[in-house]
Amino acid sequence: MLRLMKRLLTIVSAGVVLAALLPTGTAVASDVLPAFAQPHGWSLTRMTTAMALFSTSGNNATYYPTSPFQILYVKPVGPSSFAVRPGTYFFVPLWNADDSQPIVGVWPTTHSAAIPYFFDPSQVGGRDFAITVDGQTTPIGSAYLAGPVTTPTLLDCAPPDVACGTHIITLGAFLHPLPPGGHTVRIQGGVFGAQVLATYGQSFTEDITYDVTIK
Repeated sequence: MLRLMKRLLTIVSAGVVLAALLPTGTAVASDVLPAFAQPHGWSLTRMTTAMALFSTSGNNATYYPTSPFQILYVKPVGPSSFAVRPGTYFFVPLWNADDSQPIVGVWPTTHSAAIPYFFDPSQVGGRDFAITVDGQTTPIGSAYLAGPVTTPTLLDCAPPDVACGTHIITLGAFLHPLPPGGHTVRIQGGVFGAQVLATYGQSFTEDITYDVTIK
Protein backbone atom coordinates (compact mmCIF):
# COMPACT_ATOMS: atom_id res chain seq x y z
CA MET A 1 0.00 0.00 0.00
CA LEU A 2 2.93 2.32 0.54
CA ARG A 3 3.64 1.94 -3.18
CA LEU A 4 0.14 3.21 -3.90
CA MET A 5 0.54 6.12 -1.49
CA LYS A 6 3.81 7.07 -3.21
CA ARG A 7 2.01 7.31 -6.55
CA LEU A 8 -0.90 9.32 -5.14
CA LEU A 9 1.33 11.72 -3.26
CA THR A 10 3.03 12.81 -6.48
CA ILE A 11 -0.11 14.86 -7.25
CA VAL A 12 -0.30 16.67 -3.91
CA SER A 13 2.07 18.86 -1.96
CA ALA A 14 4.08 17.08 0.71
CA GLY A 15 6.02 17.60 3.85
CA VAL A 16 4.44 19.78 6.53
CA VAL A 17 5.43 18.41 9.93
CA LEU A 18 3.16 19.25 12.89
CA ALA A 19 3.80 19.62 16.58
CA ALA A 20 4.08 16.50 18.73
CA LEU A 21 1.18 14.12 18.25
CA LEU A 22 -1.01 13.11 21.17
CA PRO A 23 -0.06 9.44 21.65
CA THR A 24 -3.59 8.18 22.18
CA GLY A 25 -5.12 10.19 19.31
CA THR A 26 -8.01 11.30 21.53
CA ALA A 27 -10.08 13.93 19.76
CA VAL A 28 -10.55 17.35 21.27
CA ALA A 29 -13.77 19.28 20.74
CA SER A 30 -13.85 19.52 16.96
CA ASP A 31 -15.60 18.31 13.85
CA VAL A 32 -13.61 15.06 14.16
CA LEU A 33 -15.59 12.40 16.01
CA PRO A 34 -13.90 10.42 18.80
CA ALA A 35 -12.31 7.19 17.61
CA PHE A 36 -14.91 5.10 19.45
CA ALA A 37 -17.86 6.84 17.76
CA GLN A 38 -20.06 4.74 15.48
CA PRO A 39 -22.14 7.10 13.31
CA HIS A 40 -24.95 5.25 11.55
CA GLY A 41 -23.71 2.14 13.41
CA TRP A 42 -20.39 2.06 11.54
CA SER A 43 -17.06 1.62 13.32
CA LEU A 44 -13.62 2.47 11.98
CA THR A 45 -13.03 -1.27 11.57
CA ARG A 46 -16.15 -1.72 9.45
CA MET A 47 -15.16 1.25 7.31
CA THR A 48 -11.66 -0.17 6.85
CA THR A 49 -13.16 -3.37 5.47
CA ALA A 50 -15.53 -1.50 3.17
CA MET A 51 -12.72 0.71 1.86
CA ALA A 52 -10.13 -1.99 1.18
CA LEU A 53 -10.55 -2.45 -2.58
CA PHE A 54 -11.19 1.24 -3.21
CA SER A 55 -8.10 2.23 -1.23
CA THR A 56 -5.83 -0.24 -3.00
CA SER A 57 -7.19 0.48 -6.48
CA GLY A 58 -5.79 4.00 -6.58
CA ASN A 59 -9.25 5.37 -5.65
CA ASN A 60 -10.88 3.91 -8.75
CA ALA A 61 -14.57 4.90 -8.68
CA THR A 62 -15.53 1.36 -9.70
CA TYR A 63 -14.65 0.23 -6.17
CA TYR A 64 -16.13 3.18 -4.25
CA PRO A 65 -17.92 1.47 -1.33
CA THR A 66 -21.59 1.80 -0.44
CA SER A 67 -21.85 3.50 2.95
CA PRO A 68 -23.76 6.32 4.69
CA PHE A 69 -20.71 8.60 4.39
CA GLN A 70 -19.03 10.91 1.95
CA ILE A 71 -15.47 9.66 1.75
CA LEU A 72 -12.85 12.37 1.23
CA TYR A 73 -10.13 11.13 -1.09
CA VAL A 74 -7.72 12.20 -3.81
CA LYS A 75 -9.55 11.83 -7.11
CA PRO A 76 -7.49 10.27 -9.90
CA VAL A 77 -8.75 12.96 -12.29
CA GLY A 78 -9.81 16.52 -11.51
CA PRO A 79 -9.88 18.49 -8.26
CA SER A 80 -10.54 16.74 -4.97
CA SER A 81 -13.70 18.72 -4.20
CA PHE A 82 -17.01 17.42 -2.89
CA ALA A 83 -20.57 18.79 -2.73
CA VAL A 84 -22.99 17.09 -0.34
CA ARG A 85 -26.32 17.67 1.34
CA PRO A 86 -26.68 19.04 4.88
CA GLY A 87 -26.54 16.33 7.51
CA THR A 88 -23.93 14.24 5.68
CA TYR A 89 -21.26 12.56 7.78
CA PHE A 90 -17.76 12.13 6.35
CA PHE A 91 -15.06 9.51 6.52
CA VAL A 92 -11.48 10.73 6.12
CA PRO A 93 -8.80 8.07 5.48
CA LEU A 94 -5.28 9.29 6.23
CA TRP A 95 -3.06 6.27 5.49
CA ASN A 96 -3.20 2.54 4.75
CA ALA A 97 -0.79 -0.35 5.02
CA ASP A 98 -1.41 -3.88 3.81
CA ASP A 99 0.27 -7.23 3.29
CA SER A 100 0.75 -7.07 -0.47
CA GLN A 101 4.39 -7.69 -1.35
CA PRO A 102 6.77 -6.18 -0.52
CA ILE A 103 5.61 -6.09 3.10
CA VAL A 104 7.19 -3.32 5.15
CA GLY A 105 8.65 -4.78 8.34
CA VAL A 106 6.91 -7.58 10.23
CA TRP A 107 3.20 -7.63 9.34
CA PRO A 108 0.91 -7.64 12.43
CA THR A 109 -1.75 -10.31 12.85
CA THR A 110 -3.70 -8.60 15.67
CA HIS A 111 -4.91 -5.09 16.37
CA SER A 112 -2.74 -4.82 19.46
CA ALA A 113 0.29 -5.62 17.31
CA ALA A 114 -0.83 -3.21 14.54
CA ILE A 115 -0.43 -0.15 16.76
CA PRO A 116 3.33 -0.49 17.38
CA TYR A 117 3.77 -1.78 13.83
CA PHE A 118 2.34 1.42 12.40
CA PHE A 119 3.67 3.98 14.89
CA ASP A 120 6.99 2.57 16.12
CA PRO A 121 9.99 4.26 14.45
CA SER A 122 11.63 0.85 14.06
CA GLN A 123 8.75 -0.29 11.82
CA VAL A 124 6.49 1.99 9.71
CA GLY A 125 7.02 5.01 11.96
CA GLY A 126 3.76 6.85 11.29
CA ARG A 127 3.65 10.28 12.93
CA ASP A 128 2.34 13.86 12.75
CA PHE A 129 -1.09 12.81 11.47
CA ALA A 130 -3.83 15.38 11.85
CA ILE A 131 -7.09 16.57 10.33
CA THR A 132 -7.74 20.31 10.09
CA VAL A 133 -11.33 21.42 9.45
CA ASP A 134 -11.69 25.12 8.66
CA GLY A 135 -8.49 25.90 10.55
CA GLN A 136 -9.17 23.75 13.63
CA THR A 137 -6.66 20.91 13.96
CA THR A 138 -7.20 17.54 15.63
CA PRO A 139 -4.21 15.19 16.04
CA ILE A 140 -4.96 11.65 14.84
CA GLY A 141 -3.12 8.96 16.75
CA SER A 142 -3.26 5.29 17.64
CA ALA A 143 -6.92 5.23 18.75
CA TYR A 144 -7.88 5.93 15.13
CA LEU A 145 -6.01 2.93 13.69
CA ALA A 146 -8.27 0.04 12.61
CA GLY A 147 -7.38 -3.47 11.56
CA PRO A 148 -5.87 -5.61 10.37
CA VAL A 149 -9.04 -6.78 8.68
CA THR A 150 -9.35 -9.66 6.23
CA THR A 151 -10.24 -8.58 2.70
CA PRO A 152 -10.75 -9.89 -0.81
CA THR A 153 -7.55 -9.98 -2.84
CA LEU A 154 -6.19 -6.45 -2.79
CA LEU A 155 -5.48 -4.41 -5.91
CA ASP A 156 -2.11 -2.75 -5.22
CA CYS A 157 0.00 -5.51 -6.71
CA ALA A 158 0.94 -6.94 -10.09
CA PRO A 159 0.33 -10.69 -10.15
CA PRO A 160 1.87 -13.12 -10.91
CA ASP A 161 5.16 -11.32 -10.19
CA VAL A 162 4.02 -9.84 -6.86
CA ALA A 163 1.93 -11.58 -4.19
CA CYS A 164 -1.34 -9.74 -3.53
CA GLY A 165 -2.39 -9.16 0.06
CA THR A 166 -5.63 -9.99 1.86
CA HIS A 167 -5.28 -7.82 4.98
CA ILE A 168 -5.22 -4.06 5.54
CA ILE A 169 -4.97 -1.50 8.33
CA THR A 170 -6.29 2.05 7.99
CA LEU A 171 -5.76 5.25 9.93
CA GLY A 172 -8.89 7.36 9.52
CA ALA A 173 -11.67 9.29 11.24
CA PHE A 174 -15.31 10.22 10.90
CA LEU A 175 -16.40 13.87 10.75
CA HIS A 176 -19.60 15.43 12.02
CA PRO A 177 -21.92 16.94 9.38
CA LEU A 178 -20.76 20.45 8.51
CA PRO A 179 -22.96 23.56 8.29
CA PRO A 180 -24.10 24.91 4.90
CA GLY A 181 -21.46 26.71 2.91
CA GLY A 182 -17.85 26.10 1.87
CA HIS A 183 -15.28 24.28 4.01
CA THR A 184 -11.74 22.96 3.82
CA VAL A 185 -10.56 19.66 5.26
CA ARG A 186 -6.80 19.18 5.35
CA ILE A 187 -4.95 15.97 6.20
CA GLN A 188 -1.27 15.75 7.11
CA GLY A 189 1.21 13.18 8.30
CA GLY A 190 3.67 10.64 7.07
CA VAL A 191 5.64 7.44 7.57
CA PHE A 192 9.31 7.71 8.51
CA GLY A 193 10.17 4.33 10.03
CA ALA A 194 13.31 2.30 9.62
CA GLN A 195 11.49 -0.43 7.71
CA VAL A 196 9.99 2.08 5.27
CA LEU A 197 13.49 3.35 4.56
CA ALA A 198 14.80 -0.19 4.23
CA THR A 199 12.06 -1.13 1.75
CA TYR A 200 11.75 2.05 -0.32
CA GLY A 201 14.87 4.06 0.43
CA GLN A 202 12.87 7.10 1.53
CA SER A 203 10.10 8.30 3.82
CA PHE A 204 6.71 9.56 2.65
CA THR A 205 4.58 12.53 3.73
CA GLU A 206 1.19 13.89 2.76
CA ASP A 207 -0.40 17.34 2.91
CA ILE A 208 -3.76 17.26 1.14
CA THR A 209 -6.62 19.76 1.25
CA TYR A 210 -10.17 18.91 0.21
CA ASP A 211 -12.78 21.53 -0.67
CA VAL A 212 -16.23 20.63 0.66
CA THR A 213 -19.48 22.43 -0.13
CA ILE A 214 -22.64 21.79 1.87
CA LYS A 215 -25.76 22.78 -0.06
